[in-house]
Amino acid sequence: MQFWKSEKPVEIERDIKSSDPEYNAQFEYANNYICTSKYTVLTFLPKNGFEQFQRIANFYFLCLLILQVIPQISSLPWYTTLLPLAFVLGISAIKDLVDDVQRHRNDALVNNRQSWVLRDGKLVEERWHKVVVGDIIKMENNQFVAADLMLLSTSEPHSLCYIETAELDGETNLKVRQAIPETAELGDDISQLSRFDGN
Repeated sequence: MQFWKSEKPVEIERDIKSSDPEYNAQFEYANNYICTSKYTVLTFLPKNGFEQFQRIANFYFLCLLILQVIPQISSLPWYTTLLPLAFVLGISAIKDLVDDVQRHRNDALVNNRQSWVLRDGKLVEERWHKVVVGDIIKMENNQFVAADLMLLSTSEPHSLCYIETAELDGETNLKVRQAIPETAELGDDISQLSRFDGN
Protein backbone atom coordinates (compact mmCIF):
# COMPACT_ATOMS: atom_id res chain seq x y z
CA MET A 1 0.00 0.00 0.00
CA GLN A 2 1.32 3.42 -0.93
CA PHE A 3 0.49 6.19 1.52
CA TRP A 4 1.66 9.10 -0.65
CA LYS A 5 -0.77 8.38 -3.48
CA SER A 6 -4.51 8.65 -3.15
CA GLU A 7 -6.25 5.62 -4.53
CA LYS A 8 -8.88 6.20 -7.17
CA PRO A 9 -12.20 4.42 -6.67
CA VAL A 10 -12.91 1.49 -8.95
CA GLU A 11 -14.78 2.59 -12.06
CA ILE A 12 -18.08 0.87 -12.67
CA GLU A 13 -19.01 2.98 -15.67
CA ARG A 14 -17.67 6.01 -17.50
CA ASP A 15 -19.61 9.18 -18.09
CA ILE A 16 -18.19 11.02 -21.11
CA LYS A 17 -19.48 13.93 -23.15
CA SER A 18 -18.11 14.45 -26.63
CA SER A 19 -16.26 17.70 -27.31
CA ASP A 20 -16.67 18.85 -23.69
CA PRO A 21 -13.20 18.77 -22.10
CA GLU A 22 -14.28 20.77 -19.03
CA TYR A 23 -16.97 18.23 -18.13
CA ASN A 24 -14.69 15.24 -18.77
CA ALA A 25 -11.81 16.79 -16.78
CA GLN A 26 -13.72 16.40 -13.49
CA PHE A 27 -13.33 12.60 -13.75
CA GLU A 28 -9.51 12.83 -14.04
CA TYR A 29 -9.24 10.36 -16.90
CA ALA A 30 -5.73 9.41 -17.97
CA ASN A 31 -4.13 11.54 -20.63
CA ASN A 32 -2.99 10.21 -24.00
CA TYR A 33 0.74 10.68 -23.39
CA ILE A 34 2.67 7.44 -24.03
CA CYS A 35 5.79 6.72 -21.98
CA THR A 36 7.36 3.27 -22.31
CA SER A 37 10.84 4.32 -21.19
CA LYS A 38 12.16 3.22 -17.81
CA TYR A 39 14.66 5.95 -16.98
CA THR A 40 15.17 9.70 -16.96
CA VAL A 41 18.51 11.52 -16.83
CA LEU A 42 18.25 11.76 -13.04
CA THR A 43 17.02 8.23 -12.35
CA PHE A 44 19.25 6.23 -14.71
CA LEU A 45 22.18 5.56 -12.37
CA PRO A 46 20.23 4.72 -9.19
CA LYS A 47 17.51 2.70 -10.93
CA ASN A 48 19.89 0.86 -13.22
CA GLY A 49 22.28 0.14 -10.34
CA PHE A 50 19.42 -1.24 -8.27
CA GLU A 51 18.28 -3.43 -11.19
CA GLN A 52 21.84 -4.63 -11.83
CA PHE A 53 22.28 -5.76 -8.24
CA GLN A 54 18.95 -7.61 -8.32
CA ARG A 55 20.84 -10.19 -10.40
CA ILE A 56 22.30 -12.73 -8.03
CA ALA A 57 25.69 -12.94 -9.78
CA ASN A 58 26.24 -9.17 -9.59
CA PHE A 59 25.20 -9.10 -5.93
CA TYR A 60 27.53 -12.01 -5.17
CA PHE A 61 30.51 -10.19 -6.71
CA LEU A 62 29.59 -7.00 -4.84
CA CYS A 63 29.63 -8.92 -1.54
CA LEU A 64 32.92 -10.51 -2.56
CA LEU A 65 34.35 -7.05 -3.32
CA ILE A 66 33.29 -5.77 0.10
CA LEU A 67 35.00 -8.72 1.76
CA GLN A 68 38.16 -8.19 -0.30
CA VAL A 69 38.43 -4.60 0.94
CA ILE A 70 39.07 -5.98 4.45
CA PRO A 71 42.75 -7.00 4.44
CA GLN A 72 42.41 -9.43 7.38
CA ILE A 73 39.91 -11.58 5.41
CA SER A 74 41.24 -11.53 1.86
CA SER A 75 44.63 -12.37 0.46
CA LEU A 76 43.75 -10.91 -2.96
CA PRO A 77 43.70 -7.19 -3.76
CA TRP A 78 40.23 -5.60 -4.06
CA TYR A 79 40.71 -4.47 -7.66
CA THR A 80 40.82 -8.09 -8.90
CA THR A 81 37.06 -8.21 -8.30
CA LEU A 82 36.28 -4.55 -8.96
CA LEU A 83 37.56 -4.48 -12.55
CA PRO A 84 35.54 -7.44 -13.88
CA LEU A 85 32.44 -6.33 -11.92
CA ALA A 86 32.72 -2.75 -13.21
CA PHE A 87 33.19 -4.07 -16.77
CA VAL A 88 30.08 -6.29 -16.61
CA LEU A 89 27.99 -3.55 -14.95
CA GLY A 90 29.22 -0.97 -17.46
CA ILE A 91 28.39 -3.12 -20.50
CA SER A 92 24.91 -3.90 -19.11
CA ALA A 93 24.32 -0.23 -18.28
CA ILE A 94 25.32 0.85 -21.79
CA LYS A 95 22.95 -1.73 -23.29
CA ASP A 96 20.11 -0.55 -21.02
CA LEU A 97 20.88 3.08 -21.88
CA VAL A 98 20.80 2.43 -25.63
CA ASP A 99 17.50 0.52 -25.28
CA ASP A 100 15.96 3.31 -23.20
CA VAL A 101 17.09 6.06 -25.57
CA GLN A 102 15.36 4.13 -28.37
CA ARG A 103 12.21 3.88 -26.24
CA HIS A 104 12.30 7.67 -25.68
CA ARG A 105 12.59 8.21 -29.45
CA ASN A 106 9.72 5.82 -30.21
CA ASP A 107 7.56 7.50 -27.56
CA ALA A 108 8.28 10.91 -29.09
CA LEU A 109 7.35 9.63 -32.56
CA VAL A 110 4.01 8.26 -31.34
CA ASN A 111 3.18 11.24 -29.11
CA ASN A 112 3.92 13.76 -31.86
CA ARG A 113 1.95 12.10 -34.67
CA GLN A 114 -0.67 14.39 -36.10
CA SER A 115 -4.42 13.78 -35.97
CA TRP A 116 -7.52 15.76 -36.94
CA VAL A 117 -9.60 16.68 -33.90
CA LEU A 118 -12.97 18.44 -33.86
CA ARG A 119 -12.63 21.49 -31.57
CA ASP A 120 -15.09 24.36 -31.39
CA GLY A 121 -16.87 23.24 -34.55
CA LYS A 122 -13.68 23.05 -36.65
CA LEU A 123 -11.27 20.30 -37.54
CA VAL A 124 -7.83 21.23 -36.22
CA GLU A 125 -4.57 19.37 -36.49
CA GLU A 126 -3.41 18.16 -33.07
CA ARG A 127 -0.64 15.93 -31.73
CA TRP A 128 -1.73 12.56 -30.31
CA HIS A 129 -0.51 13.33 -26.80
CA LYS A 130 -2.85 16.35 -26.67
CA VAL A 131 -5.95 14.33 -27.59
CA VAL A 132 -8.23 14.07 -24.55
CA VAL A 133 -11.14 11.89 -23.55
CA GLY A 134 -14.27 12.93 -25.44
CA ASP A 135 -12.51 14.38 -28.50
CA ILE A 136 -14.01 13.53 -31.87
CA ILE A 137 -11.24 12.47 -34.23
CA LYS A 138 -11.32 12.21 -38.00
CA MET A 139 -9.42 9.13 -39.13
CA GLU A 140 -8.23 8.48 -42.66
CA ASN A 141 -7.23 5.33 -44.52
CA ASN A 142 -4.07 3.61 -43.18
CA GLN A 143 -3.73 6.08 -40.32
CA PHE A 144 -2.07 5.00 -37.07
CA VAL A 145 -4.24 5.21 -33.93
CA ALA A 146 -2.63 5.89 -30.55
CA ALA A 147 -5.79 5.93 -28.43
CA ASP A 148 -8.92 3.93 -27.69
CA LEU A 149 -11.65 5.12 -30.00
CA MET A 150 -15.36 4.61 -30.43
CA LEU A 151 -16.49 4.43 -34.04
CA LEU A 152 -19.21 7.01 -34.73
CA SER A 153 -19.49 6.87 -38.52
CA THR A 154 -17.54 6.02 -41.65
CA SER A 155 -17.59 6.83 -45.34
CA GLU A 156 -18.11 3.14 -46.18
CA PRO A 157 -21.55 1.66 -46.83
CA HIS A 158 -23.29 0.38 -43.67
CA SER A 159 -20.72 2.34 -41.59
CA LEU A 160 -18.16 -0.45 -41.75
CA CYS A 161 -14.51 0.03 -40.85
CA TYR A 162 -11.54 -2.32 -41.20
CA ILE A 163 -8.81 -2.14 -38.59
CA GLU A 164 -5.52 -3.90 -38.01
CA THR A 165 -4.48 -4.56 -34.40
CA ALA A 166 -0.96 -5.89 -35.04
CA GLU A 167 0.63 -3.60 -32.43
CA LEU A 168 -1.82 -4.75 -29.75
CA ASP A 169 -2.15 -8.48 -30.27
CA GLY A 170 0.16 -9.34 -33.17
CA GLU A 171 -2.69 -10.23 -35.52
CA THR A 172 -2.24 -8.77 -38.99
CA ASN A 173 -5.63 -9.73 -40.41
CA LEU A 174 -8.19 -6.94 -40.72
CA LYS A 175 -11.04 -6.84 -38.23
CA VAL A 176 -14.43 -5.44 -39.19
CA ARG A 177 -16.08 -2.85 -36.95
CA GLN A 178 -19.41 -1.13 -37.49
CA ALA A 179 -20.77 2.11 -36.06
CA ILE A 180 -24.04 1.91 -34.16
CA PRO A 181 -27.08 3.00 -36.21
CA GLU A 182 -27.72 6.08 -34.03
CA THR A 183 -24.34 7.62 -34.96
CA ALA A 184 -23.82 6.07 -38.40
CA GLU A 185 -26.08 8.68 -39.98
CA LEU A 186 -23.79 11.52 -38.83
CA GLY A 187 -21.42 10.81 -41.72
CA ASP A 188 -18.71 13.43 -42.04
CA ASP A 189 -20.98 16.44 -41.50
CA ILE A 190 -18.96 18.69 -39.17
CA SER A 191 -21.99 20.61 -37.92
CA GLN A 192 -23.80 17.42 -36.88
CA LEU A 193 -20.66 15.98 -35.29
CA SER A 194 -20.16 19.25 -33.36
CA ARG A 195 -23.63 18.97 -31.85
CA PHE A 196 -23.13 15.30 -30.92
CA ASP A 197 -22.60 14.97 -27.14
CA GLY A 198 -22.79 11.20 -26.71
CA ASN A 199 -26.32 11.02 -25.36
